[in-house]
Amino acid sequence: MKKAISFICIVMTCMVSTHFCFGQMAYLKAGDRMPDLVIKNIINAPVREFSINDARDGKIVLLNFWGTWCSPCIPEMDRLAKLQKANAGKIRVIGISNDLPDRLGKYIRTKPSTLWLATDTSYFLYELLGLPAVGNCLVIGADKQIIAVLETSTVDQLLIDKLLRGESIQSNANILKAVNTGEDPFGLDSLARESFTVRGYRKGSQTKGQRYNGGPFAHRRVSWFNICATTILNETYGIRSASQVVYETREDEICDFDNKNTLCCVDLLVKPEEKDSLYPILQKKLLAIVPFKARIEYRTIPVYILKRKGNEPLNMTVSSASTPSYSFDGHGYDGEGVLVSEFASDYLGSQLGIPVIDETGLKARYDIKTVNELSTKENTLTAVEKLGLTVEKGERPVKVVVYSK
Repeated sequence: MKKAISFICIVMTCMVSTHFCFGQMAYLKAGDRMPDLVIKNIINAPVREFSINDARDGKIVLLNFWGTWCSPCIPEMDRLAKLQKANAGKIRVIGISNDLPDRLGKYIRTKPSTLWLATDTSYFLYELLGLPAVGNCLVIGADKQIIAVLETSTVDQLLIDKLLRGESIQSNANILKAVNTGEDPFGLDSLARESFTVRGYRKGSQTKGQRYNGGPFAHRRVSWFNICATTILNETYGIRSASQVVYETREDEICDFDNKNTLCCVDLLVKPEEKDSLYPILQKKLLAIVPFKARIEYRTIPVYILKRKGNEPLNMTVSSASTPSYSFDGHGYDGEGVLVSEFASDYLGSQLGIPVIDETGLKARYDIKTVNELSTKENTLTAVEKLGLTVEKGERPVKVVVYSK
């Protein structure tokens, strides 16, 4: 979903159809006329598709970009439904999800919505607007012009009132820059042997991290964009949950994602012979320049404990993968050749909010896959049960990082 755009040519997609092509285009913005776009595959409305430019009902249209896997998006959708009801006949909200239609259908059966819901698995609209993520809303006036691109969290009744009065609204969504994908963002070429770069907030870039597992920098380079230095250090220390982070100073002084002065872009390339020390080297270099200190302690804190579920068989197979790999998000976990301890700490720790300690006694590498109907703690725990495992509450000594001035 978080992708920069270089070329798009759409004839027909599963979600939208248009009558034009783009090549090295600028993103749509406030003041632009909305293209001739048809939203398709609306799953819970009296119509299966909706043409924004053909609508003659005089309503302001809000296209909200969200996902069933996105926990903060669910209450935002609930709030938008209340706003639509309070302003009936004046606004229409359409939720654009990157979920597959089947998954969205299951969501509707579990949690009915008065908002029209459609899918955009092609990411066409994200790329059309330069959106880096969900949690954003496109506002289109009755005259079919784009009024603003907003963070969904800022859409409330006061803003709707301004829209209905015809007052000016300023866009506040973080829009990506159109980038030349042939350029290295830190100016490195393939012959570079080592490099360390720290820059301030990069306007228009998404918040992300990248570890290079192939090419000339394989396993010896890592980059982050628009992120707190503490977040980078947490990664290098192997800190997986917020309960493993302690602040002996004000947190917002050193990390506040609403304050761009606390965000930075960092890139480290180490010598080939130092690739096994990539994270320790990064720790040392960062701590030499940041205006705070960090230390590691072990403290006994509440945790979850992952165990075998009685005598039930395991619903995961011993892996034949030569190289371990995994990915996860609100949809679930998909791993090949992974240790159960990695599944517990990396995935379950991030989903459940506190450290998860592996006490299954399983030492082999497994192929592990889970699916969440919704991104909730309950669904995550249910998925774990289906693997033949279970999670219990307890206390254990775990590693914590302490930040101070």
